[in-house]
Amino acid sequence: MKDSRYRQMLSFLGMLAAVFFLTGLAVRGCNYILVDDTKSYTRLMMHEMYESEENIDTVFLGSSHCFRAYDPRLFTELTGKTAFNLGSSSQNFDTSYYLLREAAKYHDIKTVYLDMHYKFLFKEKTDDRDLIQANIISDYMRPSLNKLEFLTQVSGARHYTNRMLPFRRDWKKIGEMPYLQELWEKKQSEAYKTFAPVVNEEEYYVGKGFVYSEEEMDASKITWWNKYASVTEDLKGNADYTNSYIKRIVEFCQKNEIRLVFVTAPSFGQYLDTIAPYDEAYAYIKDMADEYGVSYWDFNLCRKECLDLGEECFVDVDHLNGKGAQKVTELLARLDGGQVSVDEYFKPWYDEESHE
Repeated sequence: MKDSRYRQMLSFLGMLAAVFFLTGLAVRGCNYILVDDTKSYTRLMMHEMYESEENIDTVFLGSSHCFRAYDPRLFTELTGKTAFNLGSSSQNFDTSYYLLREAAKYHDIKTVYLDMHYKFLFKEKTDDRDLIQANIISDYMRPSLNKLEFLTQVSGARHYTNRMLPFRRDWKKIGEMPYLQELWEKKQSEAYKTFAPVVNEEEYYVGKGFVYSEEEMDASKITWWNKYASVTEDLKGNADYTNSYIKRIVEFCQKNEIRLVFVTAPSFGQYLDTIAPYDEAYAYIKDMADEYGVSYWDFNLCRKECLDLGEECFVDVDHLNGKGAQKVTELLARLDGGQVSVDEYFKPWYDEESHE
């Protein structure tokens, strides 16, 4: 009797495993023929993070401000520490948290630089929230309990299908034969199969999560300065949701003895003057850093003689190009190694006059 039940249980578990295996294959097949990720930076970044044969000591987390500002290759060259940029487009702090947990499963992380752009502090968890920023990470995470928690906690139940089945977002293209044929040809290329660096016009993925841009901003062509909201207006939002995940990041780093530093990538001076008073944003994050006992380096407050960034260092008012990233990374490397005093490089307030 017991042997019969045992065999029935094994048979049931075997069938269940087969169902999951076949379902997984079907999902992967549908993703392959419908989802165009041939220009995706995060696909390359996640693959490289998982497959890295060397341990990653230092990681950078944050939005596009992050993956354009901190060059991990240069940082490694200057400090001797193996670094990796885990930034991604519009990355919110909930995504940063689960991404950090994922990276820590595969690498013995010693330092985390968390980019604290103030606008991302007020991203509430709403039912109609844009989840692209989360999907571009979860789509390439390996199956795990961490991924399952990420998929279910960051969005409401009505988004689960689109989150867990990437092809569902492009389902309407199933009958577009030109699209399917072109996508199939791109995915059959050697570049796609070998995860070769992606090139998008004047910018390209160069490895370890960093995106280098050769584009230079022309501030004289910007005519919409009055369209930018002031810092005071932006700070009126509700930050409870994002603050809860920043707290989780802090606690995760404390528990795992990881050094955590808050940083803010620099923006163009005229832009900061336009959205003034910028000091309110700095003070908000500085108070949070002090509460958690974390250092905070806002590169917008760097003395001009220590970090001089003209429009030739920016892609647009809020993102650095390769030239700007080199300057910021060089300074960060000196700060990381304790080669310089932080007080000598940073002002206690934002000096508008230095950008006039």
